[in-house]
Amino acid sequence: MFNRTIRLSPGIYINEPGALKKLPELINEFVLKSPVILTDQTVLKIIPQYLPTDFLTRYPVEIFNGSCEFAEIDRLTERLKTADGIIAFGGGQLMDTAKVVSDRLNIVLINVQTVPSNCAAFTTKSIVYSPTHEMIANIREKKPIDAVVLEPELLKNAPLEYLRSGIGDTLAKYYEIRRRLTDNKMNSLSLSLARDMIERCREEMLKVNDPRSLNGLDLQNFIDTIFLLASLVDGFADLDGRSVAAHTFYNAYVKVIGSGKFTHGEIVALGNLFQVTLEDNSALIKEIRSYYPKVGLPLSLSALGVTKEDQLNSLAEYMAQSDNVRMQSIFPGISPADIRQTLLKLI
Repeated sequence: MFNRTIRLSPGIYINEPGALKKLPELINEFVLKSPVILTDQTVLKIIPQYLPTDFLTRYPVEIFNGSCEFAEIDRLTERLKTADGIIAFGGGQLMDTAKVVSDRLNIVLINVQTVPSNCAAFTTKSIVYSPTHEMIANIREKKPIDAVVLEPELLKNAPLEYLRSGIGDTLAKYYEIRRRLTDNKMNSLSLSLARDMIERCREEMLKVNDPRSLNGLDLQNFIDTIFLLASLVDGFADLDGRSVAAHTFYNAYVKVIGSGKFTHGEIVALGNLFQVTLEDNSALIKEIRSYYPKVGLPLSLSALGVTKEDQLNSLAEYMAQSDNVRMQSIFPGISPADIRQTLLKLI
């Protein structure tokens, strides 16, 4: 096992108006003879206006079941074994599924993320869930994504909760990972670059009050920050880019409360506030409490439907597990009582 690995992905990145109209050019560049479109029923209704007229009839379409699970990965691996490429349209779980399948089959992958909720289209890792949506695996793909193509207007017009999700998840790059990219590591060029990136993630997101009002270069920068910049943190920092308390809170929330009502980034956003409250960092607490109302991100557990004593206890127990390396590596020996005390400040 190497001490540190820098991963760069994708090979090609395009973020410009009308980009999806030119997808056939990219397919030709990769000399694909039998690519398959992977998408879901919801996205299938939204994307035609952004594509060449006959695009969805030119290539076979495979429908994703909506969750990145091993059963779905196995099913798609079998279904797509004669394809030489995947053109994936969808959200984070579809992107994560497509990455594992293309890696297994060693075929070209062109990702078109249709909501700006996270940077899944870029990273060389996938989170796999159980049928009850509990995280059960974190898979590192062997190969980078071949291309990511983004249409800014499609992303800007996504449901607001996905725009909020992208902001919350991108801010986590700073609020969480700053605890790993500490001053004593800044003699490493790659880690100092990663810290510059997390600081820029924060700076760019805090500029945005109304993502739907963004146009031109401002919209391009917003999308580049959520996708390109956030994913490069993972690529450059390796293990020092691992999440800490905000994503631990997300995993606990999904385990205890369940999924479906709130997006990944909305839950992570409250996890950001949890972490800086646990640290008693008054400046960052003030910053988050001032910014979140501008974009509609949650500031309380009750806003996410957490109101019961037993829910708090279960969240605290889950987050304080001794084998939770992400949490214990930054807050060694943290107890359920410590976490519960912090959670009570967020009621």
